Amino acid sequence: MLTVTILAIVAFIPAMAANSLAVIFGGKFPIDGGTKIDGKRILGDGKTWSGLLGGVISATVLGILLSFVSGSLYPSGVEGYIIILSLSLGALLGDICSSFIKRRLGRRRGQRTPLVDEYDFVVGALLLTFIVSQTWVVETYFVNGRWMSLLVILMLIPLLHRATNIIGYRLGMKKEPW
Repeated sequence: MLTVTILAIVAFIPAMAANSLAVIFGGKFPIDGGTKIDGKRILGDGKTWSGLLGGVISATVLGILLSFVSGSLYPSGVEGYIIILSLSLGALLGDICSSFIKRRLGRRRGQRTPLVDEYDFVVGALLLTFIVSQTWVVETYFVNGRWMSLLVILMLIPLLHRATNIIGYRLGMKKEPW
């Protein structure tokens, strides 16, 4: 069971990495182009094309490298690559969706929103990957007691989120340490 849990966590690394790597590549070309609706930015300056593309591409490459090293995290061939891409892209789409919702609620960029900030990318990654490959998501995170792997991921995410945000803040890549 420990091995299954570790493999499920490692299989989720593209989603976790995409969220962090987007910060490294971000800062150029806001996705919303400065456009406002209801008097508020659609997404804000924190969601950029450079962050989205850099995060997705680098996290996907990392996932492909993991697949070569492990050999069993994802299905072989194109299906595995699509799953890795969907984890990476889904994570950032989840983050983008939460930014849209937070702007509608009047939350400022960087204003802490507990639970949403920690889990938006998890929901996005799992949802998009489920759409792409229901079988892989169910077999990796739900059957034969593997829900415990997902539970471990959900428990680790706030700790990892906090740690990476503190690192990004200290490196000058983030304006807030949360």
